[in-house]
Amino acid sequence: MWRGWGLTLALALVLSGSVRATDDDVLEEIQRQRMRQVKAIREREGKYDPMTSRVAPPTYQPGEVTPEHSREKRSLDPMNSRVAPQWSQRDGPYTITAERLNEIRAELMYPYYDNDEHGGNGDLEVNINTQNTQVNKQLTFLLPFFGFGLNYTWVSLNGYLGFSDAPFNWEHYPLSFPVPQWPEKPDPSFIGPFYSKCNIGELKPGDDDSRRPGVYWRLERDLPSRLDQFGVEIRERIKWDVREGIVGAAIFNPKHVIIVTWKNVTFAGGSVNTNAKYVTNTFQLVVTTDEIRTYAFFNYEYMRWTSHTEAGGSTDDGQGGVPAYVGFNAGNGTRSYEYTPYSQKLYIRDLSTAGNANGKPGRHIFRVDEKILAGCCRREEDLMDYPLTFSPEHGNMMGGTLVNLTGPCFQVTHRLICQFDTTAVEGKVLDGNRATCIMPQLFVSGYVDFSISINSGPYYWKGKFFVETPLTAPEGVWFKDDSYQQHTPTDLKLAWLAGNLTMNRDAQVMISLWGYREISIYPEIIYIDMLVDGTQNSGSYILVPGDYANRDNSQYLDLEMGLIMINLTTPEPAYGLEMSTVVWSRPIPLAWYFRPQWERIYGTGWTTAMCDRWIENDRNLRNFAYEVERCPCLLKQAVADKGRFLPDFSCDRDGNTECDYHFGAIHCVRTALPNKDGAGQQCCYDRDGYLMMTADKMWGGNPHRAHNLGKSPFDEANKVPTLSHWYHDVIPFYTCCKWQGEQSPGCVTYRFERRVSQDCVGYQPPTAATVFGDPHVYTFDDLQYTFNGKGEFVMVRVDSVRHVLDIQGRFEQIPVNYLGEAKASTLTAVAAQDNVSSVVEVRRRPIDAMWRYHLDVIVDGTRVYFDRYSQKIQQFKECVVYTPSNILNQSHVIIMFASGAGVEVMENLGYLGTRIYLPLSFANITRGLFGNWTFDPQDDLVLPDGSSGPVADANNIELIHKDFAMKWVLDDKDSPDVGKSLFFHENSRSSNYYYDPNFIPEWKTTPDLSPNATTPIEDINRVCGDSYQCYFDYVVSLKRDFAVMTKYYQDQFVNIKGDGLQEVVSCGALPTPPHGRKSTFNFLSGAEVKFDCDPGFVLLGEQRRWCYASGDWNWPEDGEATCVTEAEYLGMQAGVTAGTVLAVLLPVLIAMLCYASYVRNKRRGAARPPFRRDPRPARSYDPSPPPFRSPSPTSSASPVTAWSASQHASQPAVVTEKPLGRAPATAPYYSTSGESEGSPQPPSLSSATSASSSPGDSGREGGSGRRKGRGRRPRMPERMDGDYDTHEPLDDRPVVFQNVLWDLEGGDAKQSSV
Repeated sequence: MWRGWGLTLALALVLSGSVRATDDDVLEEIQRQRMRQVKAIREREGKYDPMTSRVAPPTYQPGEVTPEHSREKRSLDPMNSRVAPQWSQRDGPYTITAERLNEIRAELMYPYYDNDEHGGNGDLEVNINTQNTQVNKQLTFLLPFFGFGLNYTWVSLNGYLGFSDAPFNWEHYPLSFPVPQWPEKPDPSFIGPFYSKCNIGELKPGDDDSRRPGVYWRLERDLPSRLDQFGVEIRERIKWDVREGIVGAAIFNPKHVIIVTWKNVTFAGGSVNTNAKYVTNTFQLVVTTDEIRTYAFFNYEYMRWTSHTEAGGSTDDGQGGVPAYVGFNAGNGTRSYEYTPYSQKLYIRDLSTAGNANGKPGRHIFRVDEKILAGCCRREEDLMDYPLTFSPEHGNMMGGTLVNLTGPCFQVTHRLICQFDTTAVEGKVLDGNRATCIMPQLFVSGYVDFSISINSGPYYWKGKFFVETPLTAPEGVWFKDDSYQQHTPTDLKLAWLAGNLTMNRDAQVMISLWGYREISIYPEIIYIDMLVDGTQNSGSYILVPGDYANRDNSQYLDLEMGLIMINLTTPEPAYGLEMSTVVWSRPIPLAWYFRPQWERIYGTGWTTAMCDRWIENDRNLRNFAYEVERCPCLLKQAVADKGRFLPDFSCDRDGNTECDYHFGAIHCVRTALPNKDGAGQQCCYDRDGYLMMTADKMWGGNPHRAHNLGKSPFDEANKVPTLSHWYHDVIPFYTCCKWQGEQSPGCVTYRFERRVSQDCVGYQPPTAATVFGDPHVYTFDDLQYTFNGKGEFVMVRVDSVRHVLDIQGRFEQIPVNYLGEAKASTLTAVAAQDNVSSVVEVRRRPIDAMWRYHLDVIVDGTRVYFDRYSQKIQQFKECVVYTPSNILNQSHVIIMFASGAGVEVMENLGYLGTRIYLPLSFANITRGLFGNWTFDPQDDLVLPDGSSGPVADANNIELIHKDFAMKWVLDDKDSPDVGKSLFFHENSRSSNYYYDPNFIPEWKTTPDLSPNATTPIEDINRVCGDSYQCYFDYVVSLKRDFAVMTKYYQDQFVNIKGDGLQEVVSCGALPTPPHGRKSTFNFLSGAEVKFDCDPGFVLLGEQRRWCYASGDWNWPEDGEATCVTEAEYLGMQAGVTAGTVLAVLLPVLIAMLCYASYVRNKRRGAARPPFRRDPRPARSYDPSPPPFRSPSPTSSASPVTAWSASQHASQPAVVTEKPLGRAPATAPYYSTSGESEGSPQPPSLSSATSASSSPGDSGREGGSGRRKGRGRRPRMPERMDGDYDTHEPLDDRPVVFQNVLWDLEGGDAKQSSV
């Protein structure tokens, strides 16, 4: 038995071996036949040309050893052979000549092969047939297409290159893309040169091209590193076909290329009994990319049918019905581009004769990476709109940018007019597809209309052109160092973008100097001088300011700022324009040029004179500083205030950190929009985050009379973008401070009067609200709740006398998880409008479309992009949109409105979060999902009609959902309570497309984890902590990254509102003393500031100051801190010392003098005879008033008599101890001048008792001792007899008080110093 089984097995093995041998023999015979066929083809073709041959070039991998026949292969022409070429790193290096390049570019079709040198099928996809219409191809590189980044594709028999596995099965024609029923029905992504149901036809007898019918696929990768003939030739051919075929591709270098050819394909459903199989089309798709930009060629060799039978085409010849779709579809319900007027129209017959890209009928070229741009002209009569394709799409406001454009079909005899905004210039037609013109000088910034007119016809063809300010535009001319900022540089090393003028480096250029001024309502840009008249376009030159010292520009000496312009001496002949392309520098000071002339007029003090002139002019202008926004106190406040302040890109911690005009600052912010007068605010912060002020240093931020972005209408003085700002705010900094010094009088005036920094006293931070995650809401009053609706809803609505604001959100259901449907929604788009501003929408892109841009920004229905540095800040009508300078993928967008409202949209890992910022002026007037901002969360839930909603209960999601949030849903029609949808609806969609009133979300705040879930509860708790929002999102979505981003957005908002948006107590500015320093710029509550002085100066006054919680600085008991020179201080010290010495010595000297006087008087008294008393008895004091008596008209009214003054100065008075009283009525009254005869006379003194005589004494009469002559005054007696004179009124005489201090204790009377 076992022997029988063994014989059976042996027989089976022998039979299988013989069968295998038979199969191998068959395959070998087929291979031999293929090789004989290849040899015959090679013999017929002669020299091998891979561009025209049927034989594919070899496909050896890099590093593989070159086959023996490689030497022979190099002698063949791969462009003209049917045999596919092969290549190796050992092939080459090959250098292509201009003649060879022209030769291979003369062909319409790119090479494709139905054989290779191994006897294979070359590029022919033999697996594609009627039963299997497509095959998958993996790409080992990134292919950008219509916003998506792809690394795979499907090659389909049905005339398209697909990027999704979607079958061709349509019920209705004509076709419409994107598919309206998506996602219920698939929406394929494809490039379709002829999207129709096709079959493989047959060669017609007598056809010149005998290559087999079918679909051909060829992929050539890594072209920049290729050295073989085929690689070099295909690279150079595609490069120059793209560069010369479409505008904006002048620097394109291909990296990869895909060539798909549909040869002799016929229409599906053709009759088998007719010649339908011979009615064929041959067309080709060529796709090339550098992995950033992607271009596509549609090459139509011949087209004999238009429609398959299901679309109504004839079964005999494929005519009639709905023709094929020609165009592009991004897929996933996003965007499409139908190539009108050919697609699905009878004009499709013209595809093989139209296009004319590279001058070849039948070639059409497109740019397809982010949006579809047609590079060929089209028939105008059937177009719905007339979009221009032009490049570049932006230019410097100063003009001179060469703009190439494509749109209508041109003729070289056409007269072309290009209109930028309201300024028209002559253009030039280059060929049937391309024309060019040069941008004129425009006093405007932002997007303007760009349109063309042919032969004085209407301006049908239009587009949007972005005008850059001179400060934000890329520098066309720049200096290699900062010597241009000095007023006496030795030389200026100049550089420029030579390629922006012409690619000819031998061309001659002129370098000229231009100035700017505002001496009337109309600003002026004035030609000053030709600096260099003719030099090579080398891109660099050295200017020597001394060469211009003897220039005489007396009429332009008021020009302090200007620009350098470089243009061609002779306009580029290839463009045929009378104007030349131009490159400009940014604004610069002109002292290096004008200084010698200024010195001849003003002398060496020219900086002072020019600063004084500016100060005088600025004082005559309107005071603007009090109308601009107050600066935030701290850097964290400035960064958080995203409704009013945006980064100053000249001093930005995330971008340009040079801060040339704010030394010591790490970050500055500016007001986003100018006020009504065109002014703006600038605030700069040091490394500690404190506000820098001009009161401390000249480098502090300051208010600006003119905003950098300008102010509409832009062409008036003080409103020109950049130039007005430089004229009014920047150049004075040079003349007053930078060229004079910080402590100069001009700089002090600049810092403390004309451009003084404003402190943050009175600054009010905004409030904020947010939505994130599933979605979860924080209102302005910090009420938290969760709302999972589907549709478009009002987040904030304000309709008051002062403000009109609408901010809306779109919520869509989150994707399914591994357990099925997820019962929650998420935010996918935000739209906003303030009063009459532009409508700005920020939309999340599909996940597969986030390879370059993560968010779509749509302004008034047009997509805008922020990937270029000069376009990081874009100004629109009454709003500014910007992305931070360190964000390169457009994942963070901030919208800022003129009212101070701000909208911040962030994307991370595909999840959106939004924060809304409102200033205090919006309090008590907000409505919508973000609540009624009244500082009380209990009244947040207000319904659209103004009535109160349900009680705020974050745990009752269902109540808030049904009774409050769903009331704020938007419809297609306008409503007075909720308004109308602001979203840009594409593809015939509306608000109702997103609205689902029957959607039932998860109602529990902390839902239960499904028992079927594999997600561990420990991981949920570890990720979310105490955040119920994070927990909700993790459990519902079952996606860890979703929960992580929810927690991230929540923590960010809590930190911003709890720190960056909190009010702080400020004590206001505390100026730094001249020639001094402060220990800190902090002037908030609790700050301690210490003062110090520069070397050579000494600090006086209070050395420390404290800021109290009340907002006041402590009182400077020692006076305000000041810094004086050492010489002044030494002088002050000498004065103090001298004063101290005098204070000590002076009393001693006075005492000594008094003692000496006392001794002398005592000696004199001892030498005199005794004094004789008056014999009259002393009168007692009579307190009764004396009778009133009018004074004698001749008596003196002097309060102090000469007599009394002289007598009291020389004789001490003796005072009795009687109480003060009136003198006796008979007491004599002494007059200072001649008395009347009725006046009593002073008593006579004897000559024996007179110790001395008055200077007026002339002699004595007898022994009586009486003086003779009127006016003589007797001496004061040495002793009184008990009576004393109080000078009280005697009779009718007035009181005359002497300057005598009476010692009531019995001492001597003292002369008063009064």
